[in-house]
Amino acid sequence: MGPIRPPVGLGYLAESLRFRGVEYDILDMTLGQRAKDLFKKVNEFKPDLIGLTLWTYMYKNTYRLIERISKACSGGISIAVGGPHVSTLREEVLGDCRAIDFGFVFEAEMALVEFCQGRELKAIKGLMHREGEKVIYNGDREFITDLDSFPFPRYEKFPMQKYFLKEILIVSSRGCPYSCIYCPVGLAIGKKLRLRSAGSVVDEIEYWYNKGYRKFNFGDDNFTFFKQRVYEICGQIEKRGLKGLDLRCGNGVRADKVDRPLLKRMRETGFSYLGLGVEAGNNRILKRIKKGETIEEIDRTIKDACELGYDVTLFFLAGSPGETRQDIMDSVKLATRYPVMDARFYNIVPYPGTELFAWIKEKSFFLRAPQDYLNDTSVFAYKPVFETPQLKAKERVRILKMLKSIEGKILRRAARRKLSKFGPLGAVLAFFASSRFFHFLLRHSKFVRSFTEELRYSLSRNVAAG
Repeated sequence: MGPIRPPVGLGYLAESLRFRGVEYDILDMTLGQRAKDLFKKVNEFKPDLIGLTLWTYMYKNTYRLIERISKACSGGISIAVGGPHVSTLREEVLGDCRAIDFGFVFEAEMALVEFCQGRELKAIKGLMHREGEKVIYNGDREFITDLDSFPFPRYEKFPMQKYFLKEILIVSSRGCPYSCIYCPVGLAIGKKLRLRSAGSVVDEIEYWYNKGYRKFNFGDDNFTFFKQRVYEICGQIEKRGLKGLDLRCGNGVRADKVDRPLLKRMRETGFSYLGLGVEAGNNRILKRIKKGETIEEIDRTIKDACELGYDVTLFFLAGSPGETRQDIMDSVKLATRYPVMDARFYNIVPYPGTELFAWIKEKSFFLRAPQDYLNDTSVFAYKPVFETPQLKAKERVRILKMLKSIEGKILRRAARRKLSKFGPLGAVLAFFASSRFFHFLLRHSKFVRSFTEELRYSLSRNVAAG
């Protein structure tokens, strides 16, 4: 599948360089470019530094690409990496891949600018570099607290027409103060929550609105943490006359950080889609994974959001510590209780640095070594990477397959509701929309994805108007 929209992290780095007069260029390799395209870009642009984003998933593939770049692009060109994998494992990354010259930990906007402007290496906080055989880390950089002081991405050198959707991802806050045992977010962006002002957020929406964009997706981990800020965002959207918006919280919000009045206000100003990080179907497992909210709060929010006409997606984990088959069935009951659009049951993958990872390692519950599963296993896979006394490997596989069937039933039910206005044809379309073939097209066809999104947008607006 190609990328749905331009990558916001890379967009912030590019904008920071542009804003401070540093010459740069971009190649988003998720659009299908290969190493030869990168080498061509390097030969044309002749950079002093090549930077890459390094994710933990399939990190060895990125290491191999970096090694190829190092061999092909000689002549004083340095290679730097940043991203979640670097922020989590630090010096280990440069130790594993000798072709990497520099690493940027946490937020890299200012550190990268300082590096490109020639500041002394040892004076750049957040930077890893080499001194002979040693890897030197200059120490953590203070997190950016005034997020309004940084320009939002304009994507001036990105091929915007090549992305699947005409949609902009907005990050209006950084950091997560919670302690969920499975989540690596705090390791990658810090636990201190930092916010952009309502004015800054709506400035970004208005900028793209004037360029013809109407779809915006908030990628925050805690968009609704402060309700008053959300009310202010809604107020400014109305004040500036930004009509016909399709606003989504696709990354998931916490049920305990919204209430019905807030959801109603958001709905009035264009919010149509709500992802909810549920994770488990009862309080026992929620407490075990340190989610910090109750099933009663979650149930109430799902009910309110559905009644207000939101397209709701519920995110669950399957196989958390102490979870039994019955616990998972509690999740299924919750997922099927309300007319949600979608429910996703993820095969839980332990990431290095998390409490879950440490617990599995301590108990010797791993079925595969981390250096193996992190390169070929995703949350969508049937194959578990660890087992517990409550759920052994074979039982986990059976459960994950059962949950995939449940996902299909929920999706078919949602499609029938959405398409009921089309009568018998709607039933046929609903069946097709929940098929594997359709989802293959959704992932690989820009036309199908765009058409589906436009239809969803149209139907959602009709519900809001009604």
